[in-house]
Amino acid sequence: MTTRRTRTTAALGMLCAGALALSACGNSDDADEAFKGQKADDIAAKAVAATDKAPSVHLKGTAHVKGGNVVEIDIRVDDKGHCTGTMSGDGATAELLRDGGDILIKGDKKFWTNSTKASGGSGGQGAQIADKLAGKWVKAPANSGDASLCDKKTFLASMDQDKSERQGLKRGGTSEVDGKDALALKKEKGGKRLTMHVATEGEPYILRTETKGSEPNDMTFSEYGKKVEVQKPADDEIVDPANLKA
Repeated sequence: MTTRRTRTTAALGMLCAGALALSACGNSDDADEAFKGQKADDIAAKAVAATDKAPSVHLKGTAHVKGGNVVEIDIRVDDKGHCTGTMSGDGATAELLRDGGDILIKGDKKFWTNSTKASGGSGGQGAQIADKLAGKWVKAPANSGDASLCDKKTFLASMDQDKSERQGLKRGGTSEVDGKDALALKKEKGGKRLTMHVATEGEPYILRTETKGSEPNDMTFSEYGKKVEVQKPADDEIVDPANLKA
């Protein structure tokens, strides 16, 4: 068995698709003081660059996708190969962990059943694999969709694949996001309202992104620079799927 991109992580792509393009309201006078004289697109570019360069970040978000499914992630990740968090969607839940080496995933039965089906396996194969892997830490290939969530550079890059999403933005008002002052950059596209909230003090980090429309989503960015604490499981608690018997 190989761990490929599951429906859960495919849906996560939708969560992130508009994340860096991101409508907000606020006091326009306050907005004039934040990033004075700078264009919205230029501010967005600086925010993306600052977020990319941050040593660590806590990403937490929710997306509503077609079919009524809700996808959620809660990940702490740094640029040294450390990661810990959870993801859920399509009735499945999994934990993620990385301590500078292999990326490990501990999913429930539904997660592994979904993963098997997404990889082309049958329902029977999914049930067998789920029985073997559910509740255990499993090594994930570095190029899998799930694994990319634990790679800061790869994950943030995937959110900014379409740079046109963060062009044509307009300055909104200022507000507070988790106690930090932020300027809203806004855009309407295809019936959706997109918003990026950028910190106005210190580094211009992205603090929150939102998409409002038929399939709303949001993501918060916090705990920049905070150490990612990882408790690696013992070797005998880790399963390599390549060694599984059919």
